[in-house]
Amino acid sequence: MQKDYSPFVPGQPIAPEFFVGRVEQVRFLVDRIRQTLSGRLEMVFVSGERGIGKTSLAQFVRWYVERELKVVGTYTHLGGVQDTNEAVRRSIERLVQESGDKPWHERLLNLLRSHIRQVGLFGVTVEFAPPPDLLSNAVRNFAHTLRELSKTLQGAAKGLLLVWDDINGLAQRKEFADWLKSVADETAMARIPVCIVLVGLEEVRGMLIRNNESLARVLLPLDIPLWGEEECAEFFRKAFERVNTKVTEEALGTMVVFSGGHPALAHEIGDAVFRVDSDGIIDQKDALEGISQAAEIVGRKYLEPQVYRAVRSPRYRKILRLLASDPKNYSFRRADIMQRLDANERKVFDNFLRRMQDLGVIVPNEEGGRGSYRFRNALHFFYFGMEGRRRLP
Repeated sequence: MQKDYSPFVPGQPIAPEFFVGRVEQVRFLVDRIRQTLSGRLEMVFVSGERGIGKTSLAQFVRWYVERELKVVGTYTHLGGVQDTNEAVRRSIERLVQESGDKPWHERLLNLLRSHIRQVGLFGVTVEFAPPPDLLSNAVRNFAHTLRELSKTLQGAAKGLLLVWDDINGLAQRKEFADWLKSVADETAMARIPVCIVLVGLEEVRGMLIRNNESLARVLLPLDIPLWGEEECAEFFRKAFERVNTKVTEEALGTMVVFSGGHPALAHEIGDAVFRVDSDGIIDQKDALEGISQAAEIVGRKYLEPQVYRAVRSPRYRKILRLLASDPKNYSFRRADIMQRLDANERKVFDNFLRRMQDLGVIVPNEEGGRGSYRFRNALHFFYFGMEGRRRLP
């Protein structure tokens, strides 16, 4: 059976029209953005583990509020950026680029025309390239910059949404944290309808707050949890329906369990299972074979090379399976695992634990008492379960 198109997109954000679940998180963000329409600033920090769907959520909300609330939104990826001036330059550039088919595009071009140039093949890409002194002034007086952008959009849009993703480099700099706090203060006084959404790991929000403690009162935290079982099942059902592929309840349940509600794993599993199927009906055999293939892919794509090599040994298979035996519990006690291992497995268990601690996969779990550990992130936890169970002895 020819498979020309997979409904799954491993490693990529979900297109807004295929977005599922996250009802509470979407409602929270939309409510915050709606609050800005009366002329107030909102800053939200969207956090969650790698692959949990932070970017997909932010882009879906951006698409939704533009359609439903007439809010102009722009998404800017700032990976590797450590300079505030460059972050602002890219934001304005993306705002112009993404408005190409919108009624306010000409307004933005007219506002910035003297500092916009056409680049790329056939000049189809625009670049915002102001003189350094002008850019520095726009950053230093960012509230004024936002006011001018808002005035330009007036009548065509009711507010402005800026999404800044992957701000790890910026968050390490106290200058950025101080600037962000000043933007919050000055923009709030100026009554500009703008929402700034920062996207990153929880530890990044911690970095920002350590660099300026006042940001704890400014940044509204929004944590993205794993999908629940129903959300995960809905994701698989809708994805397979898009390509007219049926899935049995047994196979669906197996995919839900192995993905653990982790979107990155769900996409990898769904894609592998879809490609394994040959008759347009996903059954248990297809699911198990696809999951086995997905485990290989996940290990190579998402795990650090040292971790991937460390867990490939067949002698660790049972250990892996036991450590991740309860899909709802990321912690375990050494004594409990030791009781379930044979003599040979016990000999290597402590060495395995030390190696996993050195690699940052597990850390001591203070709440569980002495000899208790927990996984640092869900991706490692569920991969251990997949790798441990895919070739049961």
